[in-house]
Amino acid sequence: MPRPVPGPGALAAYIQTGSRDARIAYRDLDERERLAYGDTVRRVYATAVAHHFGGPAEGDALEEFIERVEARHPHYSGGVKRVLRATAETGRGMEPRQVLTAQHLVIREIAKLHPGFRSRAERVVEAASRTLVGAGSGSPADDPEFTGTDADQAASVTVALDGTLQDLALHRGVERLGGRVIAACLIRAWVEAEKQRWARAAEVGRHDAFPRIGSGKGGGDRFRQEAYSASGLSRATVDRYGRMRDLVFMRTALFGDDGRHGLAADVAEAATAAQHRLYSSW
Repeated sequence: MPRPVPGPGALAAYIQTGSRDARIAYRDLDERERLAYGDTVRRVYATAVAHHFGGPAEGDALEEFIERVEARHPHYSGGVKRVLRATAETGRGMEPRQVLTAQHLVIREIAKLHPGFRSRAERVVEAASRTLVGAGSGSPADDPEFTGTDADQAASVTVALDGTLQDLALHRGVERLGGRVIAACLIRAWVEAEKQRWARAAEVGRHDAFPRIGSGKGGGDRFRQEAYSASGLSRATVDRYGRMRDLVFMRTALFGDDGRHGLAADVAEAATAAQHRLYSSW
């Protein structure tokens, strides 16, 4: 039997059949397609939970449903329980793949309980898959980009609508600053870019399924992914949504022959590598 084609069709097939191949088909998508797929799953998950519980998932109905899913998927019971108990948005303490797997299992269990929901799987997924592009086709060329700058105009960061880093620059005069100050400026610039990105994402209903930065809804989530630049100078750390949360320079000598441009490229390499590790872990 041929493997399902990754994307919305595979998700719909999983809802209808429970096929493991359909559930894990997304792992063949490239990184930005995985981002879109994860966004789609979160939307379908929210739709399924609302359909089953008719409102917030809580009380005896929640506990009974948790017991049902745990009985069928004992190896995933911990993740399913934590996701259902209001950690689905932040996934606190869980690996991204664990969150995605638990969401899949909950969706499927609800589909088994509600034949009408199961029969509408293709329509439910289609309505939720507003961000997903076909496998191998890359991201839409017309996706907007968002640039943020720190208050001191020392650095700027540009991200795409899906949050992936597009550009990072250090401005004239940054050579007079120390490493910790430069790192702080870059993180503030990223935050400003992310605020713009999230506002637009919420407006168009794409890539908006995770908390707005600074909202406090992701508080307590310790999951981080880090990576070094090839030179070993920069170590960038991103959260589960790919947003840079920490930047450390491993040496005091920051500026080589290419000056601020070379340092910016080094930081961008580390940040991109951290995002790559994050998305590859789904």
